[in-house]
Amino acid sequence: MKRTRLRFFFRPILFGGWLISSLLIGGCGPEKDADPQSHSKNFEQVQFADSVHAEYAEGFQITYHENYKLLEILKPFQDQVDTLRYSLVPRNIANEVEVENTREIPIPINNLLATSTTHIGLAKMLDATDIITGMVGADYVYSEDIRNRLEKGELVSLPQGELNKEKILSMDPDLLMISGGQSSQFDNVKILMDSDIDVMVNSEWLETTPLGKAEWVKVLAALLNKESLANEKFSAVAKQYNRLKFKVSGVNDKPLVINNMPYKGAWFVSGGESFTAQFLRDAGADYPWFSSDETGGLRKSFEVIYEIGLQADIWINPGAANSKEDILAKDSRFKDFKPFQTGQIYNNNKRMSSSGGNDFWESGVVHPEIILADLIKIFHPQLLPDHQFHYYQKID
Repeated sequence: MKRTRLRFFFRPILFGGWLISSLLIGGCGPEKDADPQSHSKNFEQVQFADSVHAEYAEGFQITYHENYKLLEILKPFQDQVDTLRYSLVPRNIANEVEVENTREIPIPINNLLATSTTHIGLAKMLDATDIITGMVGADYVYSEDIRNRLEKGELVSLPQGELNKEKILSMDPDLLMISGGQSSQFDNVKILMDSDIDVMVNSEWLETTPLGKAEWVKVLAALLNKESLANEKFSAVAKQYNRLKFKVSGVNDKPLVINNMPYKGAWFVSGGESFTAQFLRDAGADYPWFSSDETGGLRKSFEVIYEIGLQADIWINPGAANSKEDILAKDSRFKDFKPFQTGQIYNNNKRMSSSGGNDFWESGVVHPEIILADLIKIFHPQLLPDHQFHYYQKID
């Protein structure tokens, strides 16, 4: 018996200056307080031995019921309030269970088509990179295991941009996991869903805290029935992150930090409620835009940043720069910056693949405690004298 599937609709929204389509369930989307009901034939009930629950993440919640797990993606895209609901049903009874107002995904999934390198990081934490059988944008992969499988032809590489629906249909993955970056391709996604390809929106990129972002490993764990391992691994990460954060909490001397690099005449810095700003707070930095309530980027003129750069103590994440020469090649005025003169410039590109994959954006998603340790080493080296940089490096 073919599984019952809901109709999905799309509406245009403005995201990052691009007109994209957002995904809705049903005509107006189910109400957030709706209680999905399960309908099944008479057979032995399934009880799940382990469970996961969101403690830091704001974008998902998972509840456990007889014969299914209910996964709710609470904010799949920017400026979209509709909740996406997925019923995760044991594979052996997937044809027998129907859960109202949900999109059904049989579990455990055995293979996954990933569209973001962050999905690799989630899978690696669960010792499950072998489930990835296809990768969109493979040039940006850092994982040696994934790159070796790509070279051997054991893993399908799909180009960045428009999803190749014919190729995906021929692969017939258990799940296509997409993120906001693929929203502009939803015409193709709708065709895939109509062709019985299970598609799930992963919106970890919208989390504004490092631990909230890392906690999305629990979503993949629910799809793989690896809740116990996810709880163990994430608990260790959160414990270490909070220990480091507490270590810095009593520091009064906070260095003034600037970040990023201008692009096409504008300098985008992280908003005060952004993921990056939270890292800076937790690592004991002073930052000019902490008071901003923006969760994304703030557009600033070069002149505004130039004045701050003359007095800033540290400069982090200056684009793709590996040397001071790379920085001056962008603009000779950078030589006036105090961090340039004192040698206090650091970039998060220490771990790069030959094709340009940056592990900061891959394993870093599930290891914010290591990123935080790197930043504390930069801002307050006396607190972590034995720490060796993992994702960051000093730019000379």
